Amino acid sequence: MIDSRRTYLSISYNGKNINSGLDEHLKDWIYTDNLSGQIDDLQINLEDISRKWLGSWFPSKGSTLNATIYKQNWKGSTIKAPLGKFEIDEIEAKPGEVKVKALAVSETSSLRGQFKSKAWEKTTLKVVAGDVAKRNGMKLYYQANDNPKKDRYEQEGETDLMFLHRLCQDEGFCLKITNKSIVILDEEDYERASVVATIIWPSNETDETQVLDWSAKTTLSGVYKSCRVEHKVSKKKTIKATYTPPKPPNVGRVLIVKEQVKSVAEAQRLARKRLREANKEATTVWLKIASEKHFYAGNTVNLKGFGKFDGKYIISQASHSQDDTELKLRKCLEGY
Repeated sequence: MIDSRRTYLSISYNGKNINSGLDEHLKDWIYTDNLSGQIDDLQINLEDISRKWLGSWFPSKGSTLNATIYKQNWKGSTIKAPLGKFEIDEIEAKPGEVKVKALAVSETSSLRGQFKSKAWEKTTLKVVAGDVAKRNGMKLYYQANDNPKKDRYEQEGETDLMFLHRLCQDEGFCLKITNKSIVILDEEDYERASVVATIIWPSNETDETQVLDWSAKTTLSGVYKSCRVEHKVSKKKTIKATYTPPKPPNVGRVLIVKEQVKSVAEAQRLARKRLREANKEATTVWLKIASEKHFYAGNTVNLKGFGKFDGKYIISQASHSQDDTELKLRKCLEGY
């Protein structure tokens, strides 16, 4: 007899394994892994007919959960995907049910909960991010090849998370906060990485990844053919540059950016990054899948059998549950 496939969650509460007490009450769960701009979260839905979770088992806000996803009996192997540490942020209850939501970064942490002002002179993005990480007791993993340098970086009444997200967005970088770490990465580098899987529609039972449902969208709204950066240095001197990708979208709009730059090369780099930021959501796909693989935000995949939506995509969000995985994808940009 072949054992059925199973996906399950292993959880420790404040460092103590609670699987034995949790299993009989766990109705469902969902873990959401985001590439950039949102905090990863874990949501657990508990049956509570006995009222234990409303009483002596009631979880404390601020307590920590350490979670791991296991996928069992896929081709006879067990796949382990550690999710890391989360802090309980929100608890909801109704008759017979308790829901717990935990975040990779607490709402009350200094990174998210304190508005600050500070300026950095003549330094790089990596130095600024390192300072922010240090004052929050976190580690910085700077994975971008570029390290922009500016005369001034200024945080004005923003939380550290808002500030870093703004700086990264301006440079076309991704910001991911997880496991006491700040990760800065270049989306373009991730898009160039080798694909981890080819997802085929329609799927059959022998496919590693089976598509259960999907939808797709492509649009020209908010999409630009090129980007022009202009900076007026003086009455007689203007630094400017225009970037047009090798295969530009079939639109006539030009994105105009007026921002301080020191050279044509810097203007060209900025134009390229801003065009990427403007155009990256032009083609998007949502998938519901069952798979022996654990897909992470930032992985790239090939889609095949989706007609005009075939191609290489990057995962912007992966939501895992005991029943299936939902992926939000955006098509990788060609040449920029």
